[in-house]
Amino acid sequence: MNEPRFARLQRSLEQGFELAPKAVLQEAWGRIYGAKLPILLAAIGVVGCWLLLNQLLVLTGGEGEESVWSASLLGLAISMVMAPMSGGLDMMGIHRAVDRPIRPSQIFDYFRYLLPLALASLLMGLITSLFLPLGQSLGLPPMLAMLPTLVLSVALMFTFPLILEKGLNPLQAILTSLRLFARQWMALLLLHMLLVLCFMAAVMTFGIGLIWVAPLYIVVKGIIYREACGVEGAGPAAITDEPQPTSLNQSKDHFDA
Repeated sequence: MNEPRFARLQRSLEQGFELAPKAVLQEAWGRIYGAKLPILLAAIGVVGCWLLLNQLLVLTGGEGEESVWSASLLGLAISMVMAPMSGGLDMMGIHRAVDRPIRPSQIFDYFRYLLPLALASLLMGLITSLFLPLGQSLGLPPMLAMLPTLVLSVALMFTFPLILEKGLNPLQAILTSLRLFARQWMALLLLHMLLVLCFMAAVMTFGIGLIWVAPLYIVVKGIIYREACGVEGAGPAAITDEPQPTSLNQSKDHFDA
């Protein structure tokens, strides 16, 4: 698609993008000040809805084959409802990364994208779930068997924002996210490992540290997306500072994922 908003993304796919974990964490730490409360309230809202819906799933569960089908349908409904809210959290991080205002109710802004987000969620769940049985069938320890699933979860981190911010369809977004991950897989994995350590340290403080770590995680994801994909309307630095790649001019209505 020959639009400036795709220039940064296309360049990242073709030439790669730079990502310095230390610089990302430092910038994110500076950006959480003044944003902790809205991000925390939004995160609590997402977690609360997830717990409520899962409790509903437990209460309606029974015995027999019919209950299995009922649980499966409710599980599908939970995935569909939570996808726009999870995408809303991602967009809050992106907005903070480009100095746009954020608010807790932003997690409810994207239900008009319910169908593509739900479809993407199902596809991602299917992709990641394929590797756990494979590892178990090979006799790997549980932690090692989960490793490919965890790596894929990181690799698919761009999917929801690509649907919401770039307007890609679910399959395009998934494939593009995997290609972006392949460009900077080491830095992305390192950043997520550092964030996992931060979450572990926060839990050891009886959860008090989550006041800083949870917003930090959301903003880090937003900065990563900004650096890899650019953000429409966020100024030249956030979109592109180079001439538009020729591949963007191949088709007016087509984006090569």
